[in-house]
Amino acid sequence: MSGYPEPAPPQKQRAYAPAHAPGERPVHNGLGTTALVLGITGSVVGLVWVLFWLAAALGLLALALGLAGRGRTSRGEATNRGTTTFGAVLGVIALTLSGVGAVLVTKTSAADTTPAQVTASYPSADPRPAHR
Repeated sequence: MSGYPEPAPPQKQRAYAPAHAPGERPVHNGLGTTALVLGITGSVVGLVWVLFWLAAALGLLALALGLAGRGRTSRGEATNRGTTTFGAVLGVIALTLSGVGAVLVTKTSAADTTPAQVTASYPSADPRPAHR
């Protein structure tokens, strides 16, 4: 005997248990979560009216993914009905804000930069005196 303890016998390797019960399909909550994130982002971006085009794209994606996620929840493939619904509603809000932003951008870019009173007081735009 050398004074060292005997090595333990090797243990049998265990197999990993499945993430869901056998015969049961896993839930797919990704569409609802993505719709919520895109809806929040689109609504915040929609507050900056110059970025109306980005808010429209994010809002449209959030609405489409939210409606697709609602279909999954009605079929029992997903469990996040509230998240999916809120993502779709935020998508509609982002689309509304993008519409308001588009109107504001077109109104401000089409507006005349000089008031009518200033141009009426100066009959000629040419700064040189008129020759007689």
